[in-house]
Amino acid sequence: MAPKGEVVGRLMKAAKRPLIVVGAKILEEELDGKSLLSYVVELSKCGGIPVVATAHTPKPLFESGLQSAASMGMVEITDRLRDRNWSLDGKGPHDLAIFVGITYQLQSQMLSTLKHFATHLKTVSLDRYYHPNADFSFPNLDEKTWIQNLDMVVGTLKSKSQ
Repeated sequence: MAPKGEVVGRLMKAAKRPLIVVGAKILEEELDGKSLLSYVVELSKCGGIPVVATAHTPKPLFESGLQSAASMGMVEITDRLRDRNWSLDGKGPHDLAIFVGITYQLQSQMLSTLKHFATHLKTVSLDRYYHPNADFSFPNLDEKTWIQNLDMVVGTLKSKSQ
C-alpha cells in the first residue's frame, strides 16, 4: 500500500539529510490555482531541504525566493546519488531523495538505477503516478487527491517544525 501525504511528510521530517530533485514539469503543473513549483518552494523552506534544480528550473526557483543548492542534469544527479559519500555541501551523504516534476519515463529509470546501485539511499516520488522503483510513492491519483496529499505533506512538515 502506498503511503499517504502525512506518512511521506513524517518520513521527510525524520530524514537526516534529505534532498529534493526537481524536473521541468514543476513549471507546467497547475493544481487548483497553485503551481507545483510553489509546493516545491514550500516543502524546501518548511523542511529545510535543499533542492537540486534540473532542466530550466533554476531561474524560476530563484525568482520564487528559493536558492537552489545546485543545478545539474538528471543523469548527473543520479550518478552522484549512487556515491555513498557524496553530498551537496560536504556535510555528509544524503539519506533521502525526493523526486518531483520529472517525466515519468526518466524518473522511472533514475529510480531503478538508485534502487539497484544506491542501497544506502531511500527514494520518494511526489508525482501523481505510481513509481514501483521508489521506496515510497503515491498510487495513481486523480488531481484532487494528489493536491490533498501534497497539502498533507506540507502540513506535516509545518506542524513538526513549529
